[in-house]
Amino acid sequence: MLQQTTVGAVRSRYEAFLARFPDLAALARARPETVLAAWSGLGYYARARNLHTAARQILRDHAGRLPRDPAALRELAGFGDYMAAAVACLAFGARVPAVDANVTRVLSRLFAIDGVAGTRAHAEKVRIHAAALLAQGRPGDVTAALMDLGQLLCRPRDPNCRACPLSAACAAHRSGTVTRFPQKKPRPATRRVCVAAACAVRRGAALFLRHDDALLRGLWQFPTAEGATPTAAARRLQRELARLGLAIDRRSPPAVTQHTIVHRRLEIRVFRAVPFPNSKSETRNPKSVRWLTPGQLQTAAIPTLTRRIAIAADFLPPSLRPGKGAAP
Repeated sequence: MLQQTTVGAVRSRYEAFLARFPDLAALARARPETVLAAWSGLGYYARARNLHTAARQILRDHAGRLPRDPAALRELAGFGDYMAAAVACLAFGARVPAVDANVTRVLSRLFAIDGVAGTRAHAEKVRIHAAALLAQGRPGDVTAALMDLGQLLCRPRDPNCRACPLSAACAAHRSGTVTRFPQKKPRPATRRVCVAAACAVRRGAALFLRHDDALLRGLWQFPTAEGATPTAAARRLQRELARLGLAIDRRSPPAVTQHTIVHRRLEIRVFRAVPFPNSKSETRNPKSVRWLTPGQLQTAAIPTLTRRIAIAADFLPPSLRPGKGAAP
């Protein structure tokens, strides 16, 4: 959960997820949609899909026990070099360096390691220093301490060097160049994307679709379309709605909202949709189409984007919105 997600966002979800799936067997038995629903709002949903797949692999190939060997761990879904090393080191005491963004930042400053974070050359330098620091007895303690130090004190901005127990030995601190380490790749420019979304409601339930796109695969979303301009997005949405036997209700002005996914800033107009007379509808397919009430939406597998559109469309009542009893 903590990969690319802050501690604050994860803290309120971790215990609930473990309560829902208390062991590997419970996770492996669950349907993919159930796992995605429990993950809803945390983003980067490939992590949830990989976690579910890995649980099934462990039951099938390892008699339900997590492998201790880093090489065996790397064979599990979602386990790259870092994840395999972190589990082997933290859980089983293997003397293998596990280097995440926090550890990279701490060691880059501590030893004034030149280079751009994320490059192979820089990562190898950091890994060598991390390996040299691992204790013989409990190497996981060193790894966990470095992770916590980067999270709590050696922050990317405004590092708390005064409270840091390593400040006297820190090369970057001694030279007054802490914020120069590590060097970072330029961030990609945020790209503006125009989106048109439709909220079709019948008997208190709204229409949702499940697509196979890589980013939000398996999640329920409102009918949407993208375009270079708001008008182009609305035209594409209208064509999508016609396939569903619906049309944009031109009598109601669209609501407006925004959402950012990675480096894409979505500027969203949310339209009301109504049945289109004499049109063939494909809304009866239960695998890709579902009608959900506001209450059902709270436990469904939906991304934050869906919840944001639901709020803009006034489909979610205030009592079910985030901060007032709803899930994040």
